[in-house]
Amino acid sequence: MKKKVPVILIALAVVVSLLFLVAGGEKEKGAAEAPAAEKKAEAPKAEKKAEALTLSVLTMTGPFISGPIKAHAPEFKSMTGHTVEAIEVSFGDIFPKAKQAAMTKSDAFDMLLAANIWMADFVGLGYVIPLDDYLAGEDWYPSDVPEGIIKKNTFGGKTYGLICDNDNQYLFYRKDILGNPDYQAKFKKEYGYAYNVPPKTLEEMVDVAEFFNNWDWDNDGDVEYGFITNTKRGAQAYWYSFSWTAPYAVIPSDKISTPGIFFFNPETMDPLVNNPGWVKGLDLYAECLKKGGAPGLDWVRADVINEIVLGHAAMAIDWGDIGPHTYSDVSVVQGKVGYALPPGSKEYWDWKQNKWVKTDKVNYAPVHCFNGWSWYITSVTKHPDISWDFISFMMSERISSIDVATPDSGFQPWRISHSENLDSWKANGWDEADAKAYIQNTINVTDHPNSVIDLRVPGASDYFEGVYEPYLTTVLSGENTAQEALDKIANEWDALTDRLDRDNQIDFYQWHLNYR
Repeated sequence: MKKKVPVILIALAVVVSLLFLVAGGEKEKGAAEAPAAEKKAEAPKAEKKAEALTLSVLTMTGPFISGPIKAHAPEFKSMTGHTVEAIEVSFGDIFPKAKQAAMTKSDAFDMLLAANIWMADFVGLGYVIPLDDYLAGEDWYPSDVPEGIIKKNTFGGKTYGLICDNDNQYLFYRKDILGNPDYQAKFKKEYGYAYNVPPKTLEEMVDVAEFFNNWDWDNDGDVEYGFITNTKRGAQAYWYSFSWTAPYAVIPSDKISTPGIFFFNPETMDPLVNNPGWVKGLDLYAECLKKGGAPGLDWVRADVINEIVLGHAAMAIDWGDIGPHTYSDVSVVQGKVGYALPPGSKEYWDWKQNKWVKTDKVNYAPVHCFNGWSWYITSVTKHPDISWDFISFMMSERISSIDVATPDSGFQPWRISHSENLDSWKANGWDEADAKAYIQNTINVTDHPNSVIDLRVPGASDYFEGVYEPYLTTVLSGENTAQEALDKIANEWDALTDRLDRDNQIDFYQWHLNYR
């Protein structure tokens, strides 16, 4: 077995922590019967002041995420006279600090650059204001924003946060290896059919991963893997299973009035997690790891990035950060990696009618894992208008185009026009055609009609980190079958929902889905 390679760059270690969901935060008893904005006035207008002000943004310790604030704040100051400071804390401290400020009505923070998945918590605490009135004065919103981003920005019909880093998972694959005619002919002889480049269904992907696993397909003297994924408990492994279960468990958008329902029945909060669609997808995920995956259950996200960038794996499903890292100094795969929707299926479980449905077309269902880093204006700031001026400046086409093309910003493309202005991408070493393909695929995943927005309800981390992930690892290790593990998860999710107040959780889940 090949020894796993250390993290490529010191900064890459930070990537691992970027997406840890460590703070769902239980909603206080009776904290919200409706989104907070429906009970309070719209954003107050800041009093015009001649003197220069200093505004603060609570966010994560850099260089990722907080880096762009530091990079562009001096220009904003030269334009307006106002200083913007990033208050940097570890990822695990962002939500607790925001919650403490909300409970004490402290005006310590004017803005947040925080997780979109915390939107329900921030709204329930009455700590963020709706931004719709501000957006009405912007000519780029919503015309230059993918529909999937607009959905993630919206909660209960109002816009509470603005994504500046578009997070969802999709397929990365070696174009040169999967496209090799000799390998394609050998595969067809062994498996009896010709695979697609890239694989279109998850069943096909298992076969392709198995075929390319554990031999030296790039002639570098080392054996390679067919597929690499994150398997380590406590290291966001649960997100990596969703791309395998969603295509079997999500009803296509043309067959249901509210698309993207995946985790719960929105009328009752009864878990959907143990239905036959989830079971089949999780079974297939475990099968892929056994047949075509890198061995062991200690792989983390930095390993996934490394194994692709250093040429040791043919395929991975991960966030978009792999793209920029293929153009790093240590990469051996520049221009060799392709981007696609995560594979789908040709059947799905209709949980409304309790039956399997066969499809002529592939049923894709990308999952917006983590959803993205988002700008918020706090309800306690004395300067909401100036805060908006800074957010608008940071999200402008000129500034955002720089940030999404900068590897150590941690930001992914989120505006349609990001596919048009490629100067920053070329300045960072990208081939123009490759940059266009990368950006367009990101938007395709974002806007897919069957896509799933990651869960935004109070206590979300308790459902996933506290319950789902520990049982997931027992399936991958063979300790439990998928059905056994998912049945236990469903029972514990039900109990957790009752503890958090089922009626309130139903309300938040429906606002999350924009169900009503």
